[in-house]
Amino acid sequence: SVTQALDRVSFAVACGEFTGIMGPSGSGKSTLLNCLATIDKPSSGTIVVGGRDVTALAGKELAKFRREDLGFIFQDSNLLDTLTAYENIALALTIRKTPAREIDARVQEAASTLGISDVLQKHPYQMSGGQKQRLCIARALLKKPRVLILDDSTSAVDTATDATIREALRTHLKDSTKIIIAQRVASVCDADKIVVLNDGKIADMGTHDELMERSEIYREVYTS
Repeated sequence: SVTQALDRVSFAVACGEFTGIMGPSGSGKSTLLNCLATIDKPSSGTIVVGGRDVTALAGKELAKFRREDLGFIFQDSNLLDTLTAYENIALALTIRKTPAREIDARVQEAASTLGISDVLQKHPYQMSGGQKQRLCIARALLKKPRVLILDDSTSAVDTATDATIREALRTHLKDSTKIIIAQRVASVCDADKIVVLNDGKIADMGTHDELMERSEIYREVYTS
Protein backbone atom coordinates (compact mmCIF):
# COMPACT_ATOMS: atom_id res chain seq x y z
CA SER A 1 0.00 0.00 0.00
CA VAL A 2 1.08 3.57 -0.68
CA THR A 3 1.61 5.86 2.28
CA GLN A 4 0.74 9.50 1.74
CA ALA A 5 3.23 11.66 3.63
CA LEU A 6 1.16 14.76 2.86
CA ASP A 7 -2.55 14.74 2.04
CA ARG A 8 -4.27 17.77 0.48
CA VAL A 9 -2.01 20.23 2.29
CA SER A 10 -2.87 23.68 0.98
CA PHE A 11 -2.09 27.10 2.41
CA ALA A 12 -1.00 30.53 1.20
CA VAL A 13 1.79 32.69 2.62
CA ALA A 14 1.88 36.42 1.88
CA CYS A 15 5.09 38.18 0.84
CA GLY A 16 7.22 38.99 3.90
CA GLU A 17 5.06 36.88 6.21
CA PHE A 18 6.56 34.76 9.01
CA THR A 19 4.89 31.34 9.01
CA GLY A 20 5.51 28.52 11.48
CA ILE A 21 4.95 24.81 10.79
CA MET A 22 4.30 22.71 13.88
CA GLY A 23 3.13 19.20 14.61
CA PRO A 24 4.04 16.01 16.45
CA SER A 25 6.81 13.72 15.22
CA GLY A 26 5.81 11.95 12.00
CA SER A 27 3.20 14.56 11.08
CA GLY A 28 4.80 15.37 7.71
CA LYS A 29 6.83 18.46 8.65
CA SER A 30 10.10 17.25 7.08
CA THR A 31 8.39 16.11 3.88
CA LEU A 32 6.71 19.50 3.56
CA LEU A 33 10.06 21.23 4.15
CA ASN A 34 11.77 19.13 1.47
CA CYS A 35 9.01 19.92 -1.03
CA LEU A 36 9.16 23.67 -0.27
CA ALA A 37 12.96 23.59 -0.56
CA THR A 38 12.68 21.87 -4.00
CA ILE A 39 14.65 18.87 -2.67
CA ASP A 40 11.66 16.56 -3.22
CA LYS A 41 8.99 16.92 -5.90
CA PRO A 42 5.39 16.29 -4.81
CA SER A 43 3.67 13.43 -6.67
CA SER A 44 0.72 15.76 -7.32
CA GLY A 45 -0.16 19.40 -6.73
CA THR A 46 1.89 22.55 -7.16
CA ILE A 47 4.06 24.93 -5.15
CA VAL A 48 3.73 28.45 -6.49
CA VAL A 49 6.25 31.19 -5.62
CA GLY A 50 5.65 34.66 -7.05
CA GLY A 51 3.17 33.30 -9.58
CA ARG A 52 5.53 30.56 -10.84
CA ASP A 53 5.06 26.82 -10.27
CA VAL A 54 8.48 25.82 -8.92
CA THR A 55 7.68 22.10 -9.13
CA ALA A 56 7.93 22.47 -12.92
CA LEU A 57 11.47 23.93 -12.81
CA ALA A 58 14.43 21.78 -13.78
CA GLY A 59 18.11 22.05 -14.70
CA LYS A 60 19.49 25.57 -14.96
CA GLU A 61 16.13 27.19 -14.16
CA LEU A 62 15.86 25.27 -10.89
CA ALA A 63 19.52 26.01 -10.01
CA LYS A 64 18.92 29.73 -10.67
CA PHE A 65 15.76 29.72 -8.51
CA ARG A 66 17.63 28.03 -5.63
CA ARG A 67 20.61 30.38 -5.95
CA GLU A 68 18.70 33.66 -6.27
CA ASP A 69 15.30 33.23 -4.63
CA LEU A 70 15.66 30.53 -2.02
CA GLY A 71 17.52 30.42 1.28
CA PHE A 72 17.59 27.37 3.50
CA ILE A 73 18.95 26.91 6.96
CA PHE A 74 18.95 23.24 7.90
CA GLN A 75 19.70 21.56 11.23
CA ASP A 76 22.89 20.02 9.88
CA SER A 77 24.34 23.26 8.61
CA ASN A 78 25.88 23.12 5.15
CA LEU A 79 28.96 25.13 6.09
CA LEU A 80 32.36 24.65 4.48
CA ASP A 81 34.84 23.43 7.09
CA THR A 82 37.81 24.54 4.96
CA LEU A 83 36.67 28.18 5.25
CA THR A 84 36.62 30.42 8.33
CA ALA A 85 33.32 31.74 9.66
CA TYR A 86 34.12 35.07 8.01
CA GLU A 87 34.74 33.40 4.65
CA ASN A 88 31.57 31.30 4.95
CA ILE A 89 29.49 34.45 5.45
CA ALA A 90 31.33 36.38 2.72
CA LEU A 91 30.66 33.56 0.26
CA ALA A 92 27.00 34.60 0.11
CA LEU A 93 28.14 38.00 -1.22
CA THR A 94 30.95 36.77 -3.45
CA ILE A 95 28.54 34.48 -5.33
CA ARG A 96 26.35 37.51 -6.03
CA LYS A 97 29.35 39.49 -7.32
CA THR A 98 29.15 42.11 -4.53
CA PRO A 99 31.99 44.68 -4.82
CA ALA A 100 34.89 43.64 -2.56
CA ARG A 101 34.91 47.00 -0.74
CA GLU A 102 31.34 46.38 0.52
CA ILE A 103 31.86 42.82 1.69
CA ASP A 104 33.80 43.44 4.92
CA ALA A 105 31.34 45.97 6.39
CA ARG A 106 28.36 43.76 5.58
CA VAL A 107 29.96 40.61 7.03
CA GLN A 108 30.89 42.47 10.22
CA GLU A 109 27.36 43.88 10.56
CA ALA A 110 25.70 40.45 10.11
CA ALA A 111 28.10 38.84 12.60
CA SER A 112 27.51 41.61 15.13
CA THR A 113 23.71 41.31 14.77
CA LEU A 114 23.92 37.61 15.65
CA GLY A 115 26.62 37.87 18.32
CA ILE A 116 29.32 35.87 16.52
CA SER A 117 31.92 38.60 15.88
CA ASP A 118 34.36 36.85 18.21
CA VAL A 119 34.41 33.59 16.19
CA LEU A 120 34.85 35.00 12.68
CA GLN A 121 38.39 33.59 12.35
CA LYS A 122 37.38 30.11 13.55
CA HIS A 123 36.46 27.24 11.27
CA PRO A 124 33.01 25.61 11.66
CA TYR A 125 34.52 22.45 13.23
CA GLN A 126 35.90 24.67 16.04
CA MET A 127 32.46 26.16 16.80
CA SER A 128 29.52 25.06 18.95
CA GLY A 129 26.21 23.97 17.40
CA GLY A 130 24.59 27.27 18.37
CA GLN A 131 27.41 29.31 16.84
CA LYS A 132 27.16 27.32 13.60
CA GLN A 133 23.40 27.93 13.42
CA ARG A 134 23.92 31.66 13.92
CA LEU A 135 26.61 31.59 11.23
CA CYS A 136 24.13 30.05 8.77
CA ILE A 137 21.57 32.71 9.66
CA ALA A 138 24.15 35.50 9.21
CA ARG A 139 24.78 34.15 5.72
CA ALA A 140 21.04 34.17 4.98
CA LEU A 141 20.76 37.80 6.20
CA LEU A 142 23.24 38.79 3.50
CA LYS A 143 21.68 36.71 0.73
CA LYS A 144 18.23 38.27 1.37
CA PRO A 145 16.34 35.45 -0.37
CA ARG A 146 12.76 35.86 -1.55
CA VAL A 147 11.85 32.76 0.49
CA LEU A 148 13.79 31.62 3.57
CA ILE A 149 13.12 28.12 4.90
CA LEU A 150 14.39 27.24 8.37
CA ASP A 151 14.43 23.64 9.56
CA ASP A 152 14.33 23.80 13.34
CA SER A 153 17.43 25.92 12.87
CA THR A 154 17.34 27.45 16.33
CA SER A 155 17.28 24.08 18.13
CA ALA A 156 20.90 24.38 19.35
CA VAL A 157 20.51 27.83 20.92
CA ASP A 158 18.91 28.96 24.18
CA THR A 159 15.56 30.76 24.16
CA ALA A 160 17.14 34.23 24.56
CA THR A 161 19.35 33.69 21.48
CA ASP A 162 16.36 32.19 19.67
CA ALA A 163 14.47 35.47 20.30
CA THR A 164 17.49 37.50 19.06
CA ILE A 165 17.56 35.45 15.86
CA ARG A 166 13.83 35.88 15.21
CA GLU A 167 14.19 39.63 15.76
CA ALA A 168 17.12 39.74 13.31
CA LEU A 169 15.06 37.86 10.71
CA ARG A 170 12.14 40.24 11.15
CA THR A 171 14.31 43.38 11.00
CA HIS A 172 16.82 42.45 8.30
CA LEU A 173 14.64 40.19 6.17
CA LYS A 174 11.31 41.96 6.44
CA ASP A 175 10.68 41.54 2.69
CA SER A 176 11.61 37.84 2.69
CA THR A 177 8.91 35.26 3.24
CA LYS A 178 10.03 33.17 6.22
CA ILE A 179 8.85 29.60 6.84
CA ILE A 180 10.16 27.87 9.96
CA ILE A 181 9.63 24.24 10.86
CA ALA A 182 10.07 24.08 14.60
CA GLN A 183 10.07 21.57 17.44
CA ARG A 184 9.46 24.12 20.17
CA VAL A 185 6.57 26.56 20.27
CA ALA A 186 8.86 29.38 21.51
CA SER A 187 10.38 29.51 17.99
CA VAL A 188 7.04 30.28 16.32
CA CYS A 189 4.86 31.90 18.99
CA ASP A 190 5.23 35.35 17.37
CA ALA A 191 4.68 34.07 13.81
CA ASP A 192 2.02 35.76 11.67
CA LYS A 193 0.50 32.32 11.08
CA ILE A 194 1.15 28.80 12.38
CA VAL A 195 0.17 25.72 10.37
CA VAL A 196 -0.43 22.64 12.55
CA LEU A 197 0.16 19.32 10.79
CA ASN A 198 -1.04 15.92 11.96
CA ASP A 199 -0.83 12.65 10.03
CA GLY A 200 0.10 14.53 6.86
CA LYS A 201 -2.95 16.79 6.96
CA ILE A 202 -3.49 20.37 8.16
CA ALA A 203 -5.16 20.00 11.53
CA ASP A 204 -5.47 23.76 12.20
CA MET A 205 -4.05 27.13 11.27
CA GLY A 206 -3.93 30.41 13.17
CA THR A 207 -1.91 32.58 15.54
CA HIS A 208 -0.33 31.22 18.74
CA ASP A 209 -3.16 32.60 20.91
CA GLU A 210 -5.87 31.22 18.61
CA LEU A 211 -4.29 27.77 18.55
CA MET A 212 -3.70 27.67 22.31
CA GLU A 213 -7.43 28.27 22.69
CA ARG A 214 -8.76 25.71 20.22
CA SER A 215 -6.11 23.20 19.08
CA GLU A 216 -5.49 20.21 21.33
CA ILE A 217 -2.54 19.06 19.16
CA TYR A 218 -0.88 22.47 19.42
CA ARG A 219 -1.37 22.56 23.20
CA GLU A 220 0.19 19.07 23.46
CA VAL A 221 3.26 20.21 21.48
CA TYR A 222 3.40 23.34 23.68
CA THR A 223 3.43 21.37 26.94
CA SER A 224 5.65 18.49 25.77
